[in-house]
Amino acid sequence: KMLQVYAYNAGKGDCIRLHFADTHNIFIDTGVSRFAPMFEHLCNQIKQSGETLDALILTHMDDDHIGGILACLRKKVYQCPFREVWMNHSGNSFFEDRQLSVRQNDEVYGRLKNQGVRICTAHKGDCRYCAGAKIEVIWPETDPSDAKCLRYREVQLARHSDYHISLSELAEMPLLKHDTSPSNKNSLVFTFEFENHRLLFTGDAWAEDVVKAQGTYDLVKIPHHGSAKNISKAYPESIQCTNFLMCTDGVNHPDKQTIAKLERWYGKINIYSPSAWWKNGYFIGNDKQHEISYCQKEGLVITW
Repeated sequence: KMLQVYAYNAGKGDCIRLHFADTHNIFIDTGVSRFAPMFEHLCNQIKQSGETLDALILTHMDDDHIGGILACLRKKVYQCPFREVWMNHSGNSFFEDRQLSVRQNDEVYGRLKNQGVRICTAHKGDCRYCAGAKIEVIWPETDPSDAKCLRYREVQLARHSDYHISLSELAEMPLLKHDTSPSNKNSLVFTFEFENHRLLFTGDAWAEDVVKAQGTYDLVKIPHHGSAKNISKAYPESIQCTNFLMCTDGVNHPDKQTIAKLERWYGKINIYSPSAWWKNGYFIGNDKQHEISYCQKEGLVITW
């Protein structure tokens, strides 16, 4: 019974699929709205092959994570194919005074509920089981969807600013900024365990919440598309891993310092991504001599 991780180039957002126990599938996020046709196509292919779509996990409410499913749900003929959807929402829908991403989250919840889809919230300590797999939520502690802080403006992704600096130099430089986005603060962090393999998924979570998932992992999805704002020097003290997944289209992220720090902390590492952002002015000086393996795979990323 193999375990496979798929990652799709879903714009700057995330769309990950876990395929396990021969015929079972869990999707994590759905990318940006323009990814909706591909997302629907992937789901249809899986259903037509006789496999199951056990769950869709929406890590948080930003458009680059829920945009795909929202665009699908807005189609009159679309029926959500998942047995259940995991998302954080209080059940109080359609507050028009809220920021766009909160209204979109409300809309996803409302449309799923109208279709009779089973919706599960996910909070710290929650455990769910599926075909021999265990999913445990590390963060957040409570339902964030009514938090007043979510009305503040979201922090936008910055343009590349460090590709002109070598990996060696970036490894020595301090991490100067940290994420301040309230919606990212409430992003799901959860572990997925199947047949002695342990994976960590982080959405766009803040570094201080990622490190709550202490342990050794076969794969860690780096939060916020590889932003250096979402890692910290507490990583190596809390998390042990050499395989890292970065979901990005390479337009705004990842930060080069993120890779430099991961190498400094963990030694020889493997970086997986659905897009080959390192082919666009990333390498300078002796960067290619570093023991870092860069692997671009659209679709199947890694198999155990």
